[in-house]
Amino acid sequence: MLNDGEPTKSNPASDEVNNDVKASWDYIRVEGLGILPGLVCPHHDRIQSNGVKRMVDFEAMLKRHPYELGIGIDHHAALQVDGDNFKVLSIPGESGSVEEGDTKVPGVWLKYVDDNGQLQSQVCPSSGKLSNLLQVITNPDKHIQVDPKVDLARKENPLVKD
Repeated sequence: MLNDGEPTKSNPASDEVNNDVKASWDYIRVEGLGILPGLVCPHHDRIQSNGVKRMVDFEAMLKRHPYELGIGIDHHAALQVDGDNFKVLSIPGESGSVEEGDTKVPGVWLKYVDDNGQLQSQVCPSSGKLSNLLQVITNPDKHIQVDPKVDLARKENPLVKD
């Protein structure tokens, strides 16, 4: 992520953002640990310091990287990977973005851009085989696009040296 403004404090419990000072920055695609392919968005259901829900910026990023699977993980949820299996975990009683009856609970979303350029989104099953989860996209062998802002972000955020 690039940050060209002063960060602002937010209250994660209520998603309140200090409107006096908002940080201005963009999400960018960077390499992760390589455990899962695609893009992962933690705190998917939260408002970030620029006043925009993370899921909105995440969906815009997916449109810039249309060949990637997107996994949006709500603030009070987790995606547990155990060998070939996965399980969605969440904290009971907390709110999230997944509709369950009359309430919204924490969960995990699978998102991708279809062949017509339309964003597709579905709630991740509560458990299953990891290989089935990753087959949501129709052509996972397409290339991965490296974000051109990665080099700039690395220059602005140098590694800490001992």
